[in-house]
Parts: sequence; C-alpha cells; structure tokens
Amino acid sequence: MNSLVLCLLAVFGCTPASNEYQAPPPPEVTTANPVQQSLTIFIEENGETEAVEQADIRARVGGFVEKLSFEPGQFVSVDQELYRIEPDTYEANRNAAAASVEASKASIQVSEAALAAALAEVQKAENDLKRERRLEASNAGSQATLDAALASRDSALAQQKAAEANIEADKAKLLQAQAQLAQAELDLKYTVVRAPIEGRVSKTEIKLGNLVQVGSTLATVVDQRKIFANFSISDRKLLELVEARPETDEPADSPEDWSKIPVYLQRDGDTDQWLLGKLDYVDQRGIDQETGTFGLRADFDNQDGKLLPGMFVIIRLPVREISNAILIPERAIVRNQTGSYVMLVGSENQIEQRKISIGQTLDGWALIKEGLTATDTFVLDGLQRARPGSTVTPKPTELSTKDSPMLQAAVGPNNESAEPGSNSETAPTVNPTNDEPAPDSSTAD
Repeated sequence: MNSLVLCLLAVFGCTPASNEYQAPPPPEVTTANPVQQSLTIFIEENGETEAVEQADIRARVGGFVEKLSFEPGQFVSVDQELYRIEPDTYEANRNAAAASVEASKASIQVSEAALAAALAEVQKAENDLKRERRLEASNAGSQATLDAALASRDSALAQQKAAEANIEADKAKLLQAQAQLAQAELDLKYTVVRAPIEGRVSKTEIKLGNLVQVGSTLATVVDQRKIFANFSISDRKLLELVEARPETDEPADSPEDWSKIPVYLQRDGDTDQWLLGKLDYVDQRGIDQETGTFGLRADFDNQDGKLLPGMFVIIRLPVREISNAILIPERAIVRNQTGSYVMLVGSENQIEQRKISIGQTLDGWALIKEGLTATDTFVLDGLQRARPGSTVTPKPTELSTKDSPMLQAAVGPNNESAEPGSNSETAPTVNPTNDEPAPDSSTAD
C-alpha cells in the first residue's frame, strides 16, 4: 500500500504545468496605399433615353386589312410593304375618275369644234355686213337688208363668245376630273401601307381581316441604332460646363460648338460600364425660370442595342481636372454620424482611426480632399478586425485604377481618345480650368 502511494506521488510530482494562457496572433488585414493621379471632375445628372427616330404607321384610307407582310420586331427598310388594305373600291374609283378625265377631254374637243363653226359664221356675217354697207352707200341696197346683216353679225359674235365660254367650262371640268383622278390614284396607292423610316417594327395593333378607319394606328417603327438622352442641369452647373467647352473655330453656342463636349452614360443598375456620346442639342429657350434648370440632349451610338427608349440613366459631363488627386476604394471608408474615417496602420502595426473629407465618388472610388496622403497605409479589407489601438498583421496589396474608364478619363489637349458618339470607354478631351479639389456641392456625393 505504501509502495503504491509512493509510485503515484512520483508520477504526478514529475509532470510539468501546461495550462498557461497564450495570446492569439494579431488578426490579418489587407492594407494598401492610396492611388495618386490626375482626376477628371464630372457633373452628374439623371436622364431619360429617347429613340432618335420613331414613326407611327397609320392607315391613310379605310378598309379591310387583307395582308400583313412583317413579323413583330422585324427590321424593315424605308418603303417596305407592311400592310395591304382591300383595294377593290379604290380601283373602281380610280377607273371612274380616269373615265371622267377622258369625257372632259372629249367635251373640250366638241366645244372647240363649235367655236370653229362660230368663228366661220362670224366671218361670213362680217362679209355680208360689209357688202350691204357698200350697197347702201351706192343707194343700191335697202336699210332693212343692212339691219338684218348687222343683226346676223352680232348673233354670230354672241355664238363665238358662248363657244369660248363652253371651252373654258370644259377645261375647268377637266382640271376637276384630273384632280379626282390624282386623289383616286393616291387612295389606291395608300392601300399598300409602307414603312416611313428604317428600323424595327412593333407588334400590329390591327389583326388580319379587321376594318381600319382613316388615321388608325397600325404599328410603330423605331430606329434604335442611335439613342438620345435628355437631361437638365442647374444654372450654376451650366456655368461650369460653359467654362469647360473646348476652344474651336465654330461659332459660339452653335450646335457644332456644343457637340465638342463629351458625355458619359450609364444604365441604371450598371456599376462599371459607361457609354460615350456627345451633346446634340441645348435648349434654345435658355434657363427655365420656374425650375432654374437648363435642358440638354446627348446622342449615343447604340448598334449593340444596350439602350432602349424610356430608360432612366446616369449622365456625366467632364468639366475640369485635378492634379495629384488622392483616391481610395469606397469600401475602405467607415461612415458614422460624426463623419467619414479610414483605419490607418501605423508604427508597430497599430490601428489609428483618422477622419477624412470626401469629394466626388466615381466607379467605387472616392476622392479624398483632406486627411490622407499618398504615403499613408490604410486598411482595405478586414475592417471588422481593425480596432483603434489594436495590433494587426498587414497583408499589403497594390491598387490601380486602370480598370475604371471614368478614372482614366483625361482632361487636356494631349489626350488621344475615341471620337465622341462611339461606345468607347475612353474620354475625349476638354479644356482644363483649374487644379483645385472638387467642391462639396454639385459634383460631390
């Protein structure tokens, strides 16, 4: 028994203690330095798209639809047949009008013959009157015979005037008949309904065999290969835009002058794709006094069909450039009721919370106006593990804006870029105005 106790004491007495607390390693966070580059400042507004060309197909004559020659959504060319309205009535009207024209021509010929006979009778009466006057002067004729010759001459002249009036009346009837024939031919032509413009045709509003009235809407043709975007800017933003217009040889405020300003468009819901266009029209009435806004319109190439009429879109217009702008991804910013902050990694990898001032945001990036330099290291990912005063294990990564077309857009005459109006994602040039940070209003989020 004593030996067993001694053995147990020997075993437990020789075992070292192993339950001492060991602190976990500092949490890992992804860190980065801000990107420093030149940055174009944009005016941003909401807009709505509109088809450049759209035409309603309407019936110009009434009747039953006997043929449809298209499928909904089909691309049609100008003057392509779309509908055929029953032509029988209009063919009959055309034939009747043509017969009236021929009858009027025949009546003119009869009246001209009557005029020729009247002219001959006038000539005969004039000769008889001259003879009777000679006889009366030589006392060889009688007064009664002279009076009869004079009356015959006057009657012949009256018949001549009547024949001439009949010709004029018959010519007027011919003109009327020709007008009726022209209208009848037009009506017959309109029984074939053709596309007025090139584009894609909507579904038909009138089914085969139905009766249509004059003016009935049958379908719509829309050309979406180019798209307008309508939007408005405030009078203050208009001044910025005017200052940003490139200097050209075009007359000031002319459409050609305004068209030099590039315009970016993004569809609602997109995050990284921008289409490039140009200003097409500015409101010639000036600033709306009720709203204080100025209406503009831009056009965009839409050969790929990415835009549809009636879309709500985001519009951006470049106005100036900032040199050495400090940019960081928006996801690295902590926001609360007191402002915006970033978590910096300082000496000995300790976290420091620093307040920043944010300017414009573009494509998920934020322009830092105050509070950050290009050499600062901030926490990019893992903010939930970065507490002020705590220690972290940094995992550095390098940031780049090369994949962001809006951040790569350059301002200045040396930028070789795509022509406005294409769907390129590179910005054309505008004149720089200054290098100061973006203001808090109008261009700042």
